[in-house]
Amino acid sequence: MTENPLLQDAPAILRARLAGSGQAIEGASCLGGERPPNQLVAAMTAIVCVAMASIWSYVYTSPDMPGIDPVVDYAWYIPTSGYFPVVWLALTLGITIAFYLILRSPLGNAARIPAIAAFLAQLALKIVWAWLLFGQRAPVAGLYIQVLFVICIVATVWLSARVDRLAAFLMAPYFAWVAFVLALTASKADLAG
Repeated sequence: MTENPLLQDAPAILRARLAGSGQAIEGASCLGGERPPNQLVAAMTAIVCVAMASIWSYVYTSPDMPGIDPVVDYAWYIPTSGYFPVVWLALTLGITIAFYLILRSPLGNAARIPAIAAFLAQLALKIVWAWLLFGQRAPVAGLYIQVLFVICIVATVWLSARVDRLAAFLMAPYFAWVAFVLALTASKADLAG
């Protein structure tokens, strides 16, 4: 099909699409374009996805939310001082920028779609972990989800490195934080078990 004249002449592809041709044309995107989303769409997608995961996680961890026990026995090594919001903001900005870079990467990269899926999966697991550990006070179930969360972060970093090395670099501090939280969750599960 590489000898197809439609592939040599872009106006012919446009005419075929306008005519409603039901045949697949090699090299033509089924999404109507062969470019990643523009900067604004990619930025808004990354911001909304990360913000929603952060907001829902906050709902389950904030002592001001109804139904949440305001007393959480944190281990002595948990940073609860004024530095925590600064660190959390830096981590959140890092993963947001990393997600943006993956969304803006070329469509031809085979790791792009799996990297996007891994990003979305790790954001969902973050919400479930917070709900289990803080909302439901189920540290053992939270530990299982946290292990999946860490595995998903590793996959996200690995896939991101195959798409955009800067995105993987920006995810590295978040991986370190999530590994730290895994140790916290394991200590909570050990006390509960």
